[in-house]
Amino acid sequence: MESAQLESPNFASLIERFTAKGFSEGKSFTLWFLENIYRLDAVDAADAVCDAQNDKGVDAIWVDELNKEIHIFQSKTTQNNNSKIGDNVLKTFIGTLSQFDTSHKVSEILDGNANQDLKNLLQRQSIGPLVDKGYKVVGIFVTNQLPNADTEEFLAKHDSLILYDRAKIANDHVDLETEGGIDDKYTFSVSYAGCLNVNVGKQAEVFVFPVSATAVTGLKGIGDASLFKRNVRYSLGNTDVNKSITASVRDKAEHLFFPLYHNGITIICRYANLDTETEEITISNYVVVNGAQSLTTFYNNSKFLSEDLRIFVKVISLNDERLSRKITLNSNNQNAIKAKDLRSDDDLMNRLSQEFAKGGYGYNFEIKRGEKFGNDGPVISNDEAGRMLLAFDLRRPFSCHQIYKVFDENYSEIFGRPEVDAQRIVFLRDLMNLINEEIKGLKNGPMSSYALTKYFILSVVREIIDTNQNAKLIANSKKLRDNAKYISLFKALKSIVPEIINDLNHLVDDQSPDFDYKADLKSPEKTKAWRLELLRTYEKDVKRSKATSLVEYLA
Repeated sequence: MESAQLESPNFASLIERFTAKGFSEGKSFTLWFLENIYRLDAVDAADAVCDAQNDKGVDAIWVDELNKEIHIFQSKTTQNNNSKIGDNVLKTFIGTLSQFDTSHKVSEILDGNANQDLKNLLQRQSIGPLVDKGYKVVGIFVTNQLPNADTEEFLAKHDSLILYDRAKIANDHVDLETEGGIDDKYTFSVSYAGCLNVNVGKQAEVFVFPVSATAVTGLKGIGDASLFKRNVRYSLGNTDVNKSITASVRDKAEHLFFPLYHNGITIICRYANLDTETEEITISNYVVVNGAQSLTTFYNNSKFLSEDLRIFVKVISLNDERLSRKITLNSNNQNAIKAKDLRSDDDLMNRLSQEFAKGGYGYNFEIKRGEKFGNDGPVISNDEAGRMLLAFDLRRPFSCHQIYKVFDENYSEIFGRPEVDAQRIVFLRDLMNLINEEIKGLKNGPMSSYALTKYFILSVVREIIDTNQNAKLIANSKKLRDNAKYISLFKALKSIVPEIINDLNHLVDDQSPDFDYKADLKSPEKTKAWRLELLRTYEKDVKRSKATSLVEYLA
């Protein structure tokens, strides 16, 4: 990413996805940062944000369980590309952080006149009890400005502050559109313990050797993830695996034992040459197919690395794309984070992909991120399909932010059913398009843009459809979209969905002052209770001729 993208007027387009939802520039920047730089899931990022009047100077809070830290964020944006941060805003931010350094102070905020969203956030993340447990409060200051000498001097005296300025954000940003793989050469020293060299038939040559972590961080393409993208795309976020690696990296007593805990790095390259005299191996045209998490963790924690921290590297030299793909899959099949990518070769996914390709539905079905299609039709990704099926068929909208459930523990339950075909997914996409259009009528703006809300509404639509036998038959039909009954059902739903949202407005209005929709939408009990309440309201209104009756359209 070029730092110029964070300058005005480019900055506006960078955060446009969030400002288009009605968020302020500051909140939009915070959300963008949490998703793209802190690499949080969209729901987790939204859960962390608090940006409203009387928020005590807090824009977001996120708990780092691994390092036992409470990260408090404050963001500052400017349209003056020449302005510098200075130290005044950082001095003020230090005062903000002091409001959370004891559980007593946190309790005072909860009992005071602070914004309710902040109070909900403090309670939802148990900030008071965590402070009592010794969690350290760390300030994260985020800005599209650049520092000056006063900034650097102030930061040097306050280790509880971390600055993400324009340059650091640009450096840490992962450009998902970057071309994958590195068309360059790189040389490793194998003098530490030598190199195992094995020929595998005529197809490949394999080299295995240990090197220091500092040596592998010299590979190009770690910062923008282009080193990892030619094959499986890896999750580079704050996963449990990353946290475990980080713990080992930051504990120097563990460095000597690192090769015992971790599987190492696998590099596929076009050419490799081992020079036994210089004890060096040079590779070219290379890509990392396993070990992205280790590499990015080393890269992000470079100041903790030592010569004792070594990792095994396996270099495979070949020129066979099919074999390369097979190596990629088999070298990653032990890692749950890769579940979505590994399912891309599963029979259930391939069957759906073929149905979309042959069915003429006007949609492309994406089973692997970055997949190219021969037309410009809209795309339905398999994770979106899985979430919709999870909410509509299985009535679990509260789990739709947990993508691992779609491709891991609930995969067969979601996709492995006779009724799940391309037509059903298209039907759900049509429903979701309708919900996305009408959800703007939800008076609580932040709730309307919260990812789980639309899936909750989808589950309510399912409950209403099930009240009418004809509607149930149409929704479960193998002949959708092109028949009159389907068209009639959608005419009815175009009236019913706004009515659901209107009733949801009343339900939200009736909640207590400390209402926390983010917590409630993740609760199986709360979402079930809300769904039944909205269903009862709908049925009462139909009897009173105050709501759209499915019978009128489907008789």
